[in-house]
Formats: sequence, structure tokens, C-alpha cells
Amino acid sequence: MTRTPVSPPDAFAGAAERQGGDLRHLPSGRDLLDLGTCVNRYGPPPAVEKVLADVDARALRTHPYDASEQFTAAYARYLDVAPDELLVGRGITEFLTVLAQVCTPEDSVVITPDYTDTIRLFPRHLGPGGGSGAGSGTGRNDVVRDSVRGRTERVAAAMRERRFVVLSNPNNPLGLYIPRSDLVRICRANPGATLIVDEAYADFMADATLSMTRCGLDNVVVLQSPNKLFGIAGVRTGALWTRNDALREAVRRRLPNWPLSYLDAAVATAALGERSWAAETRTRLLDAGRRMEGLLCERFGDAVVTGAPVHFRFVHTDDAQQAHEVYERLAEAGVVVRIFSGTSPGRAPGLRIVAPTDHEMSRVADALSRLPEHPSERPAGSPARTRPIPAPYAEAPIPSETSRVR
Repeated sequence: MTRTPVSPPDAFAGAAERQGGDLRHLPSGRDLLDLGTCVNRYGPPPAVEKVLADVDARALRTHPYDASEQFTAAYARYLDVAPDELLVGRGITEFLTVLAQVCTPEDSVVITPDYTDTIRLFPRHLGPGGGSGAGSGTGRNDVVRDSVRGRTERVAAAMRERRFVVLSNPNNPLGLYIPRSDLVRICRANPGATLIVDEAYADFMADATLSMTRCGLDNVVVLQSPNKLFGIAGVRTGALWTRNDALREAVRRRLPNWPLSYLDAAVATAALGERSWAAETRTRLLDAGRRMEGLLCERFGDAVVTGAPVHFRFVHTDDAQQAHEVYERLAEAGVVVRIFSGTSPGRAPGLRIVAPTDHEMSRVADALSRLPEHPSERPAGSPARTRPIPAPYAEAPIPSETSRVR
């Protein structure tokens, strides 16, 4: 039977080129559950509503001279780092933009797949299988799927050959996490190279103290933001941490005056004070992520990246067409996820799905139940999948720094 779409034929056009939460391409007026934005869906915490209600409009008359200092002090306490080791700005993306200017392209490489702006700003990529991207830019998942071991090996190889190595950890969009001890070992073995770690989702791990800000090394840069965990992505706050004084100063010189607004600092500072709320909702989201993983595995089998220590899951698809088909079916059922076509360098085709709140879980289950029983299976006559799919968290020894990564 022919499926009758409930949305205009062009409603989903360009969805893969949009970032999470951008629903402007979808029909207005529909009750859509946005599971494409990787934020805490229980947020913002109560303190944010209170601080907004108490805003004195007269504070908006002047430039926000003390906004950066206010947020720096609050975030340094939250991260348990020295305030003078932090730079604050308008989200992690601003620091990625500045770092792309500081780090020469020929000396920098991104471990892909990775975040949209990272792969856009840093043109050199090192993907699974040693290629320049995650899916060869073809829209087909025709290289080995990534794993923690594979990512660790690529970081080690890149640190031996480049001055700057960039990666997200936990990874966006796969959710894979390289243990801090492995990254510290690699950085110690390569003091002439600098590791830049985007930790936008580190706050969602059960042990949020595993940040590289605790590494004690000078050749590490960490990017963090409270926006995701506290559900305040509408304000733009973030920070760069490093013990490298020269690199920190090079970034500082490129930041604008008044990097944060009065409202940015007020909202973020209030949110950072809600540690009990953050711990409680993080626990609920991680549990929801595990339950959602079970639902996804029922429908997609081994295409699901399992065991991720964060609140989202990634589902591999065989190509861009399959990714779009599943995305459209879910959207028609009222659930919007993040789609990756794999046609751009540094991408793998698939879907990233954020854990819903407890009362939203039934909507996710209903939407998934409307999909074909095994959407990851190819139609009759199509080539069968022959490549192995490594378990992301399978125990395997990591080669030492003296061995050659092939």
C-alpha cells in the first residue's frame, strides 16, 4: 500500500543540512517532539525562571562590563578550575572559530565524525579506516564504523604527525567516549602536539569529573558549556580551559569586547547554582537513554551505537536515502530527530536521537512502532551488508605509543 505523507512533499528538503533543533523547514502548527536538539529536556532549572522574572530592565542600558567576570567566577567554581585558566565566550562554537584562526590548517586535523562546525572550520579530517572523512562524502556508510579503539588509535597517530588535534569527547554525534586516562597517556607521549577536546556533552556522563580539565597537562585545550545540561541553549555561554598561557593569550586577543551579554551571564550563573537539579535530571535522562536504546535496538538491530555514556544514541543507516526515509517517517509521527546524510566530508549517514523525558517516552515508542519491523534491512536485490560492525565498548588493548598505527 502506498504511504500517504501528512506533510508537503518538500517539507523535509535540506533537513540534513540543518543543525539540531532547527525545525523551520517543517509545517508550523504541528505538535512536534524535538529530539534533535541535544539538551536536557527537563530544563531550564527553576532558578532560571526566577532570575528572568527579577531582571531589572535598567541593567540593559549599559554595556555588560561585569558579565564575563560574573560567569567566569561561577563556571570556574562549577568546573573546579582556576579562573585565570578560563576564557569565556558565546558558546563552544565561538572558540572553535577562533582556534581555527590560531591553528594553521596544515598543522591541524579533526578526528571524524564530529560536530558540524568543527568539520566545517577545520578542513583536514581523519575518519575511520584512515580516510579523510567518516563516510567518504558519498552518502554511503562504506567504511568501517567507528569505535572507541579506532578513535583512540587515530588520536595517537594524529598527535605524532600534527601540532593540533581536535575531537569531541564524548563524541558528537556517535556518543563514543575515549577514557581520560588514554588521552592523558597520548598527550604525555606527544608534548609537542596540542589536543583540543570539545566536551560539550561531558556533563551528561554519570561521573562528570572525568573532564580533561583535571589532566594537569599544558598541551591540552578543553571546550565546555553549561548550555546543554541545564537546558539553556537559547543563551550563548561557553568556556575555553588551558594551562598553555601563550595559546590562551592568542585566543583572548581575538575575542570581541563584551563577549557575554548581561542576560547570558545572569541566566547561566543562576543555572550553575542548581547542582542538585542537574544531578537528578541527568540520572533520569541517562536512564531514559538506556530505555530508548532498547526500543531502537528492537527496530534497528546492530545499527545502534550501544552503551554510550550520554543521553543520546546514534543509529547508522546504509546510505543517505535510508536516513531520509526513517527521518521522514518519524517526523510524520510527530518525532523530529537529527539526520546526517553522510554526503558531506566528516559525516556518517544516520540519525542522532536525544533521550526524551519520562512522559515523552510513550510518543517515541509509538513513532518507532510505525516504522518497518527492521528498517535497517535492505530491499530484496540490494547488496547485503558484509562489513563487520565493531562493538563500541568492546574490551580490546590499545597499542602503545611506540607501536605504529596502520
